Amino acid sequence: MPGIYYASRALTQLRFFFGRGEPQSLAADISDTGTSKGADALKETLRQNALFFHEPQGALNGLLYSWIPNLIFAPLPIQHFAQKQFHNALAITVILFSLLVSWASLGNSPSAAWMWLFFYGFTMLIIIKPLKKGATGESSLGVKGLVSLILIAILGPVLLPIIGNSLPDISALNLSFQAFILLAFGLIAIGLFFVALMRQMVAPPATTIACEQQSLSMNSHPKQLTDEIDRELQRNWSEQVPNRRYSKISPVINASAGSFFGEILEESQPLPHEGEQGLNYKTALASARYQWLVWLNVLGIVMTLAGVLALIFFANFMSADAQNQLSFDVSKTKYLALGAALLAISQYCFTSGHILWGRFDFTSRITWIEMQGSYQSAKLDYGNIMTDRIKTEKNVINIENMTLRVWVSELDSVSFGKKSPRWIVGMRGLSSESAYLAQHIKQFAANQSIIIAPESSVDLQKIANLAAINQLGAQPANTEDIQKLIALEQNVTKQSANNSGVLNVQATCVVCTALLNQADKFCGDCGSLIAS
Repeated sequence: MPGIYYASRALTQLRFFFGRGEPQSLAADISDTGTSKGADALKETLRQNALFFHEPQGALNGLLYSWIPNLIFAPLPIQHFAQKQFHNALAITVILFSLLVSWASLGNSPSAAWMWLFFYGFTMLIIIKPLKKGATGESSLGVKGLVSLILIAILGPVLLPIIGNSLPDISALNLSFQAFILLAFGLIAIGLFFVALMRQMVAPPATTIACEQQSLSMNSHPKQLTDEIDRELQRNWSEQVPNRRYSKISPVINASAGSFFGEILEESQPLPHEGEQGLNYKTALASARYQWLVWLNVLGIVMTLAGVLALIFFANFMSADAQNQLSFDVSKTKYLALGAALLAISQYCFTSGHILWGRFDFTSRITWIEMQGSYQSAKLDYGNIMTDRIKTEKNVINIENMTLRVWVSELDSVSFGKKSPRWIVGMRGLSSESAYLAQHIKQFAANQSIIIAPESSVDLQKIANLAAINQLGAQPANTEDIQKLIALEQNVTKQSANNSGVLNVQATCVVCTALLNQADKFCGDCGSLIAS
C-alpha cells in the first residue's frame, strides 16, 4: 500500500501548472472595497521598508542559529522543521551515546534486552513523530527534555539491572543491532537534510526605500483619482492577468467641509523567478541547491530496498505446521524490527526531502497608494452677467495640499507546495516606478476641468449659429435685417438637416446672404468675417 501511495503521489507531481489564482495570495483578496489584517501587515512591511523575522527562542535554537546564521531569513515553516530536526539530532546523539555505554556495561545480560528495546522504540518515536505534520508546528524538546534524556541515558544502565530480575526474560529479542542501525542511519539522514538546507539558504535580503510623497491641489472629487489609479494599474497587468487586490478604500465626501482618506493596495500576478529551469537528474546533480537533496532521496531508496529485503527474510522464516497454523521463531522478529527501522528512515528521507523539493520561487510587484487631505465645497459661476448670453455654473470640491504617498516594490516570495502559503523572502523598492506613478496622478489632478462647456461637434456648430444670431440681433432692426434673419434661420435649418444626411445646402453669409464656399474665411461680397 505505501508503494502504491508514493507511486500515485509521484505521478501527480511530475509537472506543476500554476494558473490564475495560484499560488496563494499574501492576504485575503477583495472584489470591490474593503481591507483585512493580512493587508494591514503588508502595508506595515512597506511602511517600515523591512521584513519581519521571528527571533529564535530557547538555548537549543540559539545554538542552531549560531551554526546556521542565515536560517533566520528562511520562511517560518522551514525554521520550525529545522528546529525540530536539530532537537531530534541532539536526542539521537544522546541515545546513541547511552547505547554504547550500555553495550559496554550490560553486555548480553537479560536486562540488556529491555534496554535495547527501549532505545529502539524511543528512537522510532523521535524519527516518525515530526513527520506527521510536515513543516508545521514547533519542536517541544527544549533544554528540559534534553536533560531528561541525558539522565535516562546515564541512569538507565544503572537502574535497569536492579529491577531486571522482576522482568520477563526477552534475551531472544535482542535489538541492539537494530537500535544501533536506526540511530546511526537516522543521524546520517538528518545530517544530509541539514546540508541540503544550508545549500538553499539565501544571503540577508537587501531592502531599498521606494516611497514617493507628493502634495497636490485639485477642484474635483478625489474618487476621480482612484478611478484613474485603477485604469493605470490595469494597463500594467502582468501577462494580462488581473492584479490581486488586497485593500481598497474609496474617499467619501458627504458634507460641505471635512477630511477624506483613500487607498489602494494591489499585487501583480506572481510569476516564476527568472532563471528557474526544469529539473532532471542531470540538472539536479549539477545544482548546488538540489544535489544534496538527490543524495538524501538516494539514501531513502536504499533504505526502502533494504527494509523490504529484511521483511522478505522475516516472511521466509515463517512456516506452516500440519494444522496449517503459522508459527515462527521469536528471535526471527529481529528481521521485522530491522525492516521497520529501515523503512522509518526511508520515510524520513522522502518526507524531509519533499519539503525542500517542493520549493517554488516567485516574483511580483506590489503597489500601495495612499491619499488623505481636507476639502471644502464651493460654487463656481463662469460668464459675464451684463454681456454674455450664455453662462455656466458648477458646484466643485476644492482640495488644497492633499498628501499623496506611493509605494512600489518588487517582492521575492516562496511557497513549499502548490497549495501552501507564500512567504516573502526579499523586497526591492522600485523608485522610478513609484515616482512615475505619483507624477502621473498629480498631472491627472491638475488637468481636471472645473468649467462646464459643450464638447461635441454638433454642440459647437449650434453655438456658432447662435453666436451669429446674437450678433445680428444686436443691430438695429429694419426690413432688410428681418429678411436676412429669416434667410439665416432657413439656412441654419438646412445646415441641421445636412448634418443628419437629409439635405446638402451651400452656406450663405449671415450679413449679405451671399453664397459661400466651404474654405472661405471672409464674404466675397461684403467682406464680413465668417464664423467658424
